[in-house]
Amino acid sequence: MRKTLWISAMLFFVPNLSMAEDEPSLLMEGGLASLIAFRDSFTIEYSDQVSDGCLPQPSRMKDKMELAIRQNGFSISTESILANKIKVTAMGFSTNASSCVISLQAELEFWANVVVPFSQTVPTGSNTLAPITYDFGTVILTGNKNGMQERVENQVKEFGDDLYLRISRAKDYISKKFPQIPQYHEQQKSDK
Repeated sequence: MRKTLWISAMLFFVPNLSMAEDEPSLLMEGGLASLIAFRDSFTIEYSDQVSDGCLPQPSRMKDKMELAIRQNGFSISTESILANKIKVTAMGFSTNASSCVISLQAELEFWANVVVPFSQTVPTGSNTLAPITYDFGTVILTGNKNGMQERVENQVKEFGDDLYLRISRAKDYISKKFPQIPQYHEQQKSDK
């Protein structure tokens, strides 16, 4: 009797296991690439926490990021609700009369539709929007106070170019592994 139950259980579960191995899983293989691949419109925010004259024109960080985004074919959005938000943060100070240290960070904050696995307030399996933060650049710059503004601007532009590269690679990966997703996105664009 035990042998019959064991064989029955194996026959029941083996086809399910083989089906799971045949097709790629967006959850397991798509990862973060599946979440950033089709982001192409952004708002940009910056935070200046630099003192002692080390960053005299902090708004130029936003300008350089916008320039990189536009040059790479993305657009700038004016939407504030559920926007794909690029945040550039600079923190720093002078170490002496002529030198500065500045920490730069760039991150993409966006909203994703996720399944709620366990909850006491909504039914299991329901979807909700959750904020996702994707860090795509961190660096510490040190050096002469006179050239720090230009170095910060160049680094911010490099962060923007790197974001474009990461999104492009994610799109290529998802298009190859999950061709139905780009088709869905194209259908959504044509329906608008």
